[in-house]
Amino acid sequence: METFQRYFLIFAVVIMGYLLLLRWDPPSTLIEDKSIPKDEVSTNLPDNEEFGFIDNNLEKSPSFNSNNVSPTKCDEREIYKIKAKKWDLQIDLSSGDIVKVELPFYPLSKDGDEGKTLFYLCGKNEYSQSSGFVLSDKTNLDNRIYKVKNVEKTDSKSTYVLEKKFDNFVLRKIISFDNSNYFISIEDAVENIGIENINASGFSKLERNSLKPLDNNSSFFGDPSNFAYLGPVFSTEEDTYRKIYFDDLEEEPFKENSQGGWVALLEHYFLTAIIPSENEVSVFLGKKNNSNEKFSVGIVGRSATLEPGDLVNFKYNLYFGPKVQSELKRAKENLVLAVDYGFLYWIGQPMFLAMDMFYKLVGNWGWAIVLVTLLIKVLLWPLSYVSYKSMGRMRQIQPQLKEIQDRNSGDRQAMSQAMMDLYKKEKVNPALGCLPMLLQMPFFLAFYWVLIETVELRYAPFLFWITDLSSRDPFFVLPILNIGAMWLMQVLQPQPAGIDPMQAKIFKFMPLIFGVLFAFFPAGLVLYWFINSIVSAVQMLLHSPRSVRN
Repeated sequence: METFQRYFLIFAVVIMGYLLLLRWDPPSTLIEDKSIPKDEVSTNLPDNEEFGFIDNNLEKSPSFNSNNVSPTKCDEREIYKIKAKKWDLQIDLSSGDIVKVELPFYPLSKDGDEGKTLFYLCGKNEYSQSSGFVLSDKTNLDNRIYKVKNVEKTDSKSTYVLEKKFDNFVLRKIISFDNSNYFISIEDAVENIGIENINASGFSKLERNSLKPLDNNSSFFGDPSNFAYLGPVFSTEEDTYRKIYFDDLEEEPFKENSQGGWVALLEHYFLTAIIPSENEVSVFLGKKNNSNEKFSVGIVGRSATLEPGDLVNFKYNLYFGPKVQSELKRAKENLVLAVDYGFLYWIGQPMFLAMDMFYKLVGNWGWAIVLVTLLIKVLLWPLSYVSYKSMGRMRQIQPQLKEIQDRNSGDRQAMSQAMMDLYKKEKVNPALGCLPMLLQMPFFLAFYWVLIETVELRYAPFLFWITDLSSRDPFFVLPILNIGAMWLMQVLQPQPAGIDPMQAKIFKFMPLIFGVLFAFFPAGLVLYWFINSIVSAVQMLLHSPRSVRN
């Protein structure tokens, strides 16, 4: 059927164009900003309560600076290590910053021993987290370090208390966590032990450059990491999920007041997030640092005036781990929004939930993909039945269509009218033959996004040679099987009368074109399309009657 083939060609162009658009990442031109840095302007709440900011005031302080760190300085740092069941954490005692987090359950390579690193100040991404207080200029911040004052551990709960004492104030950092979680609770506190008032604003920020992580350097076209979002996301009262690309932050800083919410830095399969106290109003902000090529995103709390003897604290949760929905919900219910299935989330989320349910039943993500594909085909079976029955009717009237073509070869308008009359007489709707392919388009795209975001598929094996469903088939077996399955579907489809010869030739090569394309796609996606093609071919055989022989 000519209409079916036309839509099939359009589908191929759409898939290629869509993926090329996602992959398009033009190099940005770096322009040195030689202008004099300007002081940030505080944002005021409706009742004119002032907030501090992560700005030049913070950068003036040695305890809170954002300067680049050389390897030598990294070696000289005094590090305190905290180990939990699912992560290893390192704190720089001079600043209280979290300078490295390693996830041992998520190795960098399939058989490697080194775990995935998120925060790593001395690594390629210069990634770290810091928190504390922006204090008034008259406070004395010298190069003292935090001392570990107390450690309490049970089988499930751990608490660490770090303290740093100055002449006129004391800084405390209390870190507590459940050993089975990927997040920690942090309480920063400042106590005024001097004789003058001190102004303090609590803050927490994530800081890193815009380079891809070390384990996301694959260049082949179908690698999901090439299409995954890398950058900040803000969840506030105004907008529960707002992406702001690094390039946009470079042009204009982000500032917004909100109660609750969260701010995160996302990358392929993983994220870090700052989650303030639910009842606290904070300033959410993001900016390109004036002093280096890194970006800062975070929150700042109310500015408070501490009289002698006063103490103020600043509490938040810090998540650092995989995009596992159950883990994200433990930290905050709507943090699962960070698992982004794009504009087809309404298909992607149920698809993942079904796949997760099947995985719990069969214990293999490959078979879960097969079962989800079969489930989708079952749900769409009534519509497919109508479509394939229409294809069968089209196959039956092929001789009559061929006769009309031969009789009206010189008059295309008369040929079209005669064909329409025949369709009406035989009660055939040619457009119904396009339905199966059109129905698969959103599911194909939605599943691709599910594959991008589902960290559970990372290094997940299937059968024999397929040891990683998130990467391409190493021996191209599935792409070759797809060529065969799509060729079978093509043979079973009715051949249209009057099709343009060039279009017919292109259509014959579509299985090969898709086979080459799928050779670079993740094995999980190719498995989905292969099972879909096989089931579609079976449906054609079941529902499409054979051509009537003359």
